[in-house]
Amino acid sequence: METETGKKTRGKLFKQTKQLVRMALNDGWTQSQIADKCRTKQSVVSAWNSGAKNGNEERLRPLLELYGHKIRRNSFKLYWSWSEEENKQFYRVEGKVVFSHAFCEARRYHHQLVKKIPVQKLVVHFQGNNAFRVVVQSRIKGTEQNGNRFEFENCDESASWYSVVHEQTDVAGLLEFIDEYRKTRLKDHVVDQFILPFLIRKELLNHGFDVDGIEEYPAAW
Repeated sequence: METETGKKTRGKLFKQTKQLVRMALNDGWTQSQIADKCRTKQSVVSAWNSGAKNGNEERLRPLLELYGHKIRRNSFKLYWSWSEEENKQFYRVEGKVVFSHAFCEARRYHHQLVKKIPVQKLVVHFQGNNAFRVVVQSRIKGTEQNGNRFEFENCDESASWYSVVHEQTDVAGLLEFIDEYRKTRLKDHVVDQFILPFLIRKELLNHGFDVDGIEEYPAAW
């Protein structure tokens, strides 16, 4: 991979240049506008966009001021699960969440919709170097004395979920996982089962990732 060199280059190289530029393009910028804002040539922006070259932070400052916080924050989430012996396990998963979607069940009284309860959830963390980690969650349920089941509800919503943390995968593996999940786990959620492939691809593109199988119609200006 080429990098920017020379006396005019100041500041360290930004390793996630490609992702940063893709975020701007997905937000409606053109390569010409990025070039003008960053005071460089469109050919340089094209090299950034393809991943052939990294820009230095000083040159990319206009984009970093707008989108840098979405890339740089080293966030994490805490998850938990337990066994039948009530042995609790806790998981600290790092990386920003690039996709989160809940699947709900309707609660009705005399055929009237009372509320929708999220009962399953998919969370996808990006952990750098083209690696994603999926967390599959199911809402915790308890049993009343009369034998009826009920969903846990808590002021801290994150504590109400039993979580399974999966191994890292790349974009292709992530899309395969999502496709298998919707076929096997969403039979009672017909609409979600249908739209989930669109939702995951949209969020990946909005976060600047390459997704195969999408027909591109770039603007001409």
